[in-house]
Amino acid sequence: MAHLAALGGTPVAPKGLTARWPETGDAERQAILQVLEKGEWCRVGLPDEHSEVAQFEREWASYHDARYCIAVCNGTVALMVALWALDLRHGDEVIVPAVTFIATADAVVLCGGVPVFVDIDPTTYQIDPDAVEAAVTERTKAICVVHYAGYPCDLDRIRAIAEKHGLPVVEDCAHAHGTEWRGRKVGAHITCGGFSFQQSKSLTAGEGGAVVTDDGDLADRIWALHNCGRPKGVGRYEHHIVGGNFRLSEWQGAMLRAQLRRLPEQTRRRMENGAWLAEQLRQLGGLEPLQRDERITQRGYYFFVIRYNAEAFGGVHRDVFLRALRAEGIPAFAGYGVPVYRHPSYTESGVPHKVLPCPNAEHACAHEQITLSNHLLLDRAHCQAVVDACAKISMHLDELRQLAASA
Repeated sequence: MAHLAALGGTPVAPKGLTARWPETGDAERQAILQVLEKGEWCRVGLPDEHSEVAQFEREWASYHDARYCIAVCNGTVALMVALWALDLRHGDEVIVPAVTFIATADAVVLCGGVPVFVDIDPTTYQIDPDAVEAAVTERTKAICVVHYAGYPCDLDRIRAIAEKHGLPVVEDCAHAHGTEWRGRKVGAHITCGGFSFQQSKSLTAGEGGAVVTDDGDLADRIWALHNCGRPKGVGRYEHHIVGGNFRLSEWQGAMLRAQLRRLPEQTRRRMENGAWLAEQLRQLGGLEPLQRDERITQRGYYFFVIRYNAEAFGGVHRDVFLRALRAEGIPAFAGYGVPVYRHPSYTESGVPHKVLPCPNAEHACAHEQITLSNHLLLDRAHCQAVVDACAKISMHLDELRQLAASA
């Protein structure tokens, strides 16, 4: 009789692991009811002290160790208004990592720029500083780093490169709510950072985004860009630059404020369970979490990333292991599947872009990367199920090979 569920055995999690997300309660209900009853659903015309969005901006800036925050309608727009405010022009190059969600590069394209894809560090999956240095040309306008999976990139090296070449740095923090580097949360370490509050993120209002920075002039320009070109303090129909309506609604501001009060405790749970899960998987062998860096003083999570070693599993490909793991009821995936530049939107559309050698990104995407949702880290029982399923597969390599042969 087969042991692995993929061959007819009993799954570790027969109903599949499902985490209730977002976590909600009376605080969220009251927040929405207050906006409903107030009848002011848009921040335009509201004094900051009466605006849910304005109050969220203050709270998020404070939480993420930044002087300024501008809330916008989504994470892609957060990157776009940051790049616009940095005067990105048609044909300017922006260095981006090859492994990220496609919005990182698309934001550059939508602003008229040219994304230059560079490789990742094979042990952390973060943008490789050496690759960044090699990609700088006279056309380089900015560096856009990503704290992929919530693990921060090497901000020390990136800062040194940026200062050497006089380049601004946009931190894509869509995965990194609560992440700290050397005791300071990411986002405003160098120039500015953009966040997403989409449904799957660890702080969410369904949709939404924000930019944080310590640069007051940059913050003022981003504010005007997101508010139809109106700087703060001018009349409703007085437009000083070309901008758009990228504002967040009062509904979303209220929801984010309520959710933010939950985030520190949720981050603690994710960190504790993530550390426990990493240690358990290391003991199994062949399943290596991202390399630990002592400069990371707090870890926000979007993905829990596992580096799969096929040799430890009899040479069976990562995709077969994933098939076996999913059959056990564990929702595991291969990140975003391919490096960004391999999507049809780049290979078939004629969109201007550059691809530098990315062997680490290619290997990670095709053979190595396994990702779990951050929501599973909220419950130790879910983490235990992941360990049990991986251990079960490890103990039955003959069946795993059989599954591979049938593929």
